[in-house]
Amino acid sequence: MPRDYYEVLGVDKDASDEDLKKAYRRMAREHHPDANPDDPEAESKFKELGEAYAVLSDANRRSNYDRFGHSGPSMGGAAGFDPFDIFASFFGGDPFGFGRRGGPQRGRDLAIAVEISLTDVLNGVEKSFPVRSLRKCQTCDGSGAEPGTEVTTCLRCAGAGQVQVVQRSFFGNVMTASVCPDCRGYGDKITSPCSKCRGEGRLEREEEVTVEVPAGVEEGMQLKVEGQGEAAPRGGSPGDLYVQLRVKPMRGVERQGPDVMVVAEVPVSQAILGSTLKVDSFDGAAEVELQPGTQPGEVIKIKGAGLAKLGRPGRGDLLVKVDVKIPTGLSQEEDEVMRQFASLRGEDVAEYQGFMGKIRSAFKG
Repeated sequence: MPRDYYEVLGVDKDASDEDLKKAYRRMAREHHPDANPDDPEAESKFKELGEAYAVLSDANRRSNYDRFGHSGPSMGGAAGFDPFDIFASFFGGDPFGFGRRGGPQRGRDLAIAVEISLTDVLNGVEKSFPVRSLRKCQTCDGSGAEPGTEVTTCLRCAGAGQVQVVQRSFFGNVMTASVCPDCRGYGDKITSPCSKCRGEGRLEREEEVTVEVPAGVEEGMQLKVEGQGEAAPRGGSPGDLYVQLRVKPMRGVERQGPDVMVVAEVPVSQAILGSTLKVDSFDGAAEVELQPGTQPGEVIKIKGAGLAKLGRPGRGDLLVKVDVKIPTGLSQEEDEVMRQFASLRGEDVAEYQGFMGKIRSAFKG
């Protein structure tokens, strides 16, 4: 599991926007890869800082992260972000004099929408789906070089991917850095490019990707699959894949977080006198006790028969909303019974029409 974003930035959960900016500014300078050339984990730490700030500095993403953690919508909150661009927005460039880093670059992040059912939300599911994008060339294993040939260090930049030039100006000597023109920033040179990918180290193809969808996810949440994004050219690290979840609606079922609501249509006699009602649930047929005098719109709760709760034990509830069906087209006998019922309760009702009564009413009109 990734580290807590607040822990990454070294701030409390009630930190203000200004606190977040100060923490990021301080730690980003400290952990910038160019300031730590001997630390092989420097770039991953720098990216972690950028991702934490990208999520917590956005009010909506921060709210979702506070509610659901890394399993919630904030999983995709930083999709496509560039830690160096965030850094540049604070410092206006690179304070260490190197500009953007040379060498192999990271592949682009990808995003895809995947549909799941409410049953998948209840139980969790493993989803597999095809993704077509630039993938590592299998012939050269992503190096870009023909198998059996050598990849040599660029002599001009000594593998740095950048060259530095000192220029005289009115303010004195100024050092600038730019991408090495000989190796195009890769830091090495290929004498015999791969015949399959022509030295790119990647080819477009379709691959099957599998993701574990936890129980209790919500519509629109995103899951991050590390390393399944677009391959980088010439051996760089691949991007990540962000899977956005679409929950397929179920007819007659309304979701309310972990709770689900269904409407049960009952005859007026059952609503008045009470009855045992059977409704469909995720666990099969469930029985609902209608108390005498149940009112239209009344909601009866079946505890623990709803959906899973994301990141928490237990399930939500099944809510059964009662819809009392008023009969029409009563027979003469049914009409008489209802009139007797109304008379016993002292309720005024319209006169019985019957066939001849309707004819007389028509002539009176």
